[in-house]
Amino acid sequence: MNIAGIGIDAVNIERVRKAIDQRGENFLKKIFTRKEQEYAGTKRAYFMHMAGKFAAKEAVKKALPDGAQIGLNWTDIEILNGADGKPYAVLYGHARRLMEKFSLSQVFVSISHTEDLATSNAMVVKNGS
Repeated sequence: MNIAGIGIDAVNIERVRKAIDQRGENFLKKIFTRKEQEYAGTKRAYFMHMAGKFAAKEAVKKALPDGAQIGLNWTDIEILNGADGKPYAVLYGHARRLMEKFSLSQVFVSISHTEDLATSNAMVVKNGS
């Protein structure tokens, strides 16, 4: 397994809350998939979870080869959670095509929060040499 790219991002939770409050459903639909919204909607700390998913999308974008230079739809990167709560990324559209173009095999994502800040890192790997 070889590391093909890494990315990191930090997002102010209050900034995400304001964007959701001010732009509502338009913002949510542009940035988050229905599954991402549903998961965060089950949490008491809704805005913290949405900020974490936003940071993770940015981190994945930065980790993908050419990802930071090209336009990806926000919903091309979906951040879901396993039964254990651990986040993982599912890629669609152009993000998926980048995975195929560069023979990438997996994206690892980690998210952390403080009271004010959501951070995430991502690592993209490929098998073989």
